[in-house]
Amino acid sequence: MPHARTRALALAVIAGALVTAARAQPDPEPAALAERFAAERAAADKAGFPAGRLAPADDLAAKAAAALKAGNGRGAARYYRDARWQLPFLPAGLPPHVTRVLGESRVRHADHVNSLAYRRDGAVLASASKDGTVRLWDLGNGRELLTYRGHADADAPRGADVFKVAGVDFAPDGKTVASVGGKELHLWDAATGKVVKTLAVVEKDDRPLRAVAYAPDGKAVAVGGDDGVVRVYDPASGKETFKSGPRNARIERVAFSPNGKLIGAADSTGNVGVYAPGLPNPMPMSVPAVERGGPCLGVAFAADGRAVFTCGADNKARLTSGPKADGTPDPDILKDLKQYVGHTDAVTDLALTADGKTLVTGSGDGTVRVWETDTAKQVRLFQGHVVEQVSKSGVTAVAVRLDGKQAASAGHDGSIRLWDLNAADENRPLAGAAGPVWAVALTADGKLAAAAGADKTVRLYDPETGAAAGELTGHAAAVTALAFLADGKLASAGGDRVVKLWDTATRAVVKELPGHELPVLALATDGKLLVSAAADRTARGWDAAAGKGLWTWTGKAAACAAAVRPGGKQVAVGTADGNLAVLDVTGGEPKEVWSGSAHTAGVAAAAYAPAGAALATVGGDGVMQLWELDEAGRPSPGHRFEGTPRADKGGFAPLSAVAFTPDGRFVASAGADAVVRVFDTRTKAEVRGLRGHAEWTTALAFGPGGRLLVSGGADKKVLAFELTPQEGATPVGHMLKINAVAVSPDGKTAATGSDDRTVKLWDVATGRELDTLAGPTDRPQALAFLGADRLAVGSLALSGGSGQLHFWKGRPAKLVSSVTPGEVYALAALPDGSKLAAWTARAVQGEVVKASAYEVYDAGGKSLTVVRDAGRDVRAVAFAADLSLAVAGDATGTIRLWDLATQKQAGGDWPLFAEPLADLGLTADKAKLVAADAAGHVKVADVAKRAVVATAAADAKGVRALVVSPAGDSFVTIGRDGGEVKAWPLAAAGELKPSRVWALPVGVLAAAYTPDGRSLVTANADGTAYVLALP
Repeated sequence: MPHARTRALALAVIAGALVTAARAQPDPEPAALAERFAAERAAADKAGFPAGRLAPADDLAAKAAAALKAGNGRGAARYYRDARWQLPFLPAGLPPHVTRVLGESRVRHADHVNSLAYRRDGAVLASASKDGTVRLWDLGNGRELLTYRGHADADAPRGADVFKVAGVDFAPDGKTVASVGGKELHLWDAATGKVVKTLAVVEKDDRPLRAVAYAPDGKAVAVGGDDGVVRVYDPASGKETFKSGPRNARIERVAFSPNGKLIGAADSTGNVGVYAPGLPNPMPMSVPAVERGGPCLGVAFAADGRAVFTCGADNKARLTSGPKADGTPDPDILKDLKQYVGHTDAVTDLALTADGKTLVTGSGDGTVRVWETDTAKQVRLFQGHVVEQVSKSGVTAVAVRLDGKQAASAGHDGSIRLWDLNAADENRPLAGAAGPVWAVALTADGKLAAAAGADKTVRLYDPETGAAAGELTGHAAAVTALAFLADGKLASAGGDRVVKLWDTATRAVVKELPGHELPVLALATDGKLLVSAAADRTARGWDAAAGKGLWTWTGKAAACAAAVRPGGKQVAVGTADGNLAVLDVTGGEPKEVWSGSAHTAGVAAAAYAPAGAALATVGGDGVMQLWELDEAGRPSPGHRFEGTPRADKGGFAPLSAVAFTPDGRFVASAGADAVVRVFDTRTKAEVRGLRGHAEWTTALAFGPGGRLLVSGGADKKVLAFELTPQEGATPVGHMLKINAVAVSPDGKTAATGSDDRTVKLWDVATGRELDTLAGPTDRPQALAFLGADRLAVGSLALSGGSGQLHFWKGRPAKLVSSVTPGEVYALAALPDGSKLAAWTARAVQGEVVKASAYEVYDAGGKSLTVVRDAGRDVRAVAFAADLSLAVAGDATGTIRLWDLATQKQAGGDWPLFAEPLADLGLTADKAKLVAADAAGHVKVADVAKRAVVATAAADAKGVRALVVSPAGDSFVTIGRDGGEVKAWPLAAAGELKPSRVWALPVGVLAAAYTPDGRSLVTANADGTAYVLALP
């Protein structure tokens, strides 16, 4: 009974933690967090999560208990907070017959987030979204507390209210939430979600509301919208207390002044108006706030109420003097006091700390920036959001906690990010050096750290405690490079031009490797092959075990950076002239596989991703460049991360260090700005900016699991940062919406493809994540298993107009081949994996619609036959189970059947609907066609007779997707809004009735049956997948 023993041990750990917390020092936070963790841990156990999913949280709880026992209340609180974020959970509001949830969704929506608001105590965040909901989030664990759907049926005409729910704010007491959607203002209970008041405030329903704000005393609520009118309501009585004249422009945001006497309104023509409802002149100020036109998108009052912060389409935020705090005239009104310049796209929102000293802005450039209000100096830069390629929308909303310790930002993709605004991030200092630190390294097991620098000494540390573990002396000059080998030996090198190998247990030099004529600048290893790069323009390969040189490569400039590709067959060398060379070192002498310019200044550091599929370089130009590698190892430029802008010299602060986490999910860079930035390699978003160094950060190393990061700096410090589970742990599920899902022929494995550009494999029975397929940068759109261990992935290019078909094999899966047939929309395979069919489309010059093709491939990706269907706006395609037929429906409601063997149409056109086709499916015996139109009507037709035998009214709002069961005895429809899934019988004739209905708390985009027809796996807009039990 291993699971029972694991559970008993975990419960013992929890009980011990509670006892320890109860006996702890006066600080109440660890004890309270221990109690919350224990309750959430018990709920996770009751929900049936396997022991492996619970173990990481239990490990953190054990560390918290140990910290408490040692009197470290601060550390214990941190570990408990992290443990709560790590615990798995079931989403709120799950209906019956949901048997498993694959992945997790924390602080995110299924669509564009329009507005954010913190509760005054900072413990809860409210978010309003285009998905039609307002959600309240527990920031102690990232879980959803409540979803308010009261605006879902807003009566604005379709298309008029593109925001659905446009604004949200907490009442000052935190008990009530105000939200606007359509023409209505809703006040509702934050604990229950029940409506307190509904106010219909706009006469015309095609002029929806966009903004809402509570007064600081909670006695007034202001709203604004597309009719350009500011309205104020008494929340107690619901009566309108003020109504402005129209601004002849839509109102984007509203805000109260600190004393509640003034209201600021930002409008779509780039102006800001200040209203004083209690004065004879109710609008003492109206002034342009955006240069060269375009909307003003954010507004907030300075702490004294006498100036207004605005932002907008001119890529700036600014501070403008206003009337006096009571609204009466001020002789200094309308002065441009400060401009906050740095964003490269429209500044979409802003927020101010309660003391007025810090301004937070978000932009379409995908960044969140933090500014000192007095000096207009940028003090923090966060790059945590994906910039959408077409609309170029990145950050859509920001909010800041009243105490100024945290900011929240949201994006067009539904993501919400939390940012620590403390001056320094929590870290563990390792025993200091006597001079600047130039190099750090960690053993593979993370139990020993090494650091060295200008004082010529290599210092060893226990990275968990920060305690010194010894010193290695013997270098005659500064030590600039370190690397641990697989056998635990440590390599060091520097200004004395000799590479030394150390036994760290005895602290003795076991080998010296001379040969360089000038200082050694870098060391790299895959555990066996050791490479040194030096100012003498050479890179040398060493057999460290034998202590002998293997090869020497000579470049045209100082060799400053080196990286060994896993397996030891290739080496990357970066040089001071900005060039990069990739070497094949399998023979006696290295051969250049590729060389070229990598940076506009010297290449300072390089690192291969652990799987060897990518390379990262940083340079003096302040850029971190990701490189994608082809099968031969030749790099091509991938994503480019730009560092901190230099206001004085232009460009970006130089970077000098780069490192990947062991799983390759994250990559970190550091340099002259003293900030360690951690990026997600899949979403290309910044995860954290770690502050702790006072001067140039020179070196980085990740520990096992990616949770521990050690850095060294010119400030003589070695710091250990622990990334929280949101940042450093292996992710559970996708970060963005799932577009496609497939189930293996044996029913044991599900595959999901997401906008985060990854495909994940799941154990259907346990919900355990098995593997992540990452590498191609296009977006997965269709999936099909080719037998048990092969998977075909059809994709769309991020920029549109193209796509690829990728073939993966094995566990862990490896990409074995790719073809480029065009945009891939649907895939189907024979159970034995011998053949695959694909619906693809390509743009045709001069044609409005794309030309569709239905192609059959063998298991290796070789095309066997293709049918081209040009000139039609094809909306849905299904393949027969034996891949003999393709059935295509178009925008006119017409069906065509294609014989894939003869490549000819089977019969004439079949006009099944008057409306455009939404989706369709074919039973395995090819006897029945099930199809749905855009209006939500379903028809079941006899294919041979071309006669409708049954109908169903699936969804009044339309059908998004339809799936026919493997046995052909049922089908499933997914509503256009995505939250309603219905199962239908196929045996009956006439008007069909659903046999089961799920009202799910999240939008569903696609679904797939398990082969036995007993379950359905859904692809959800929040990055999760549900397993539904079918009747």
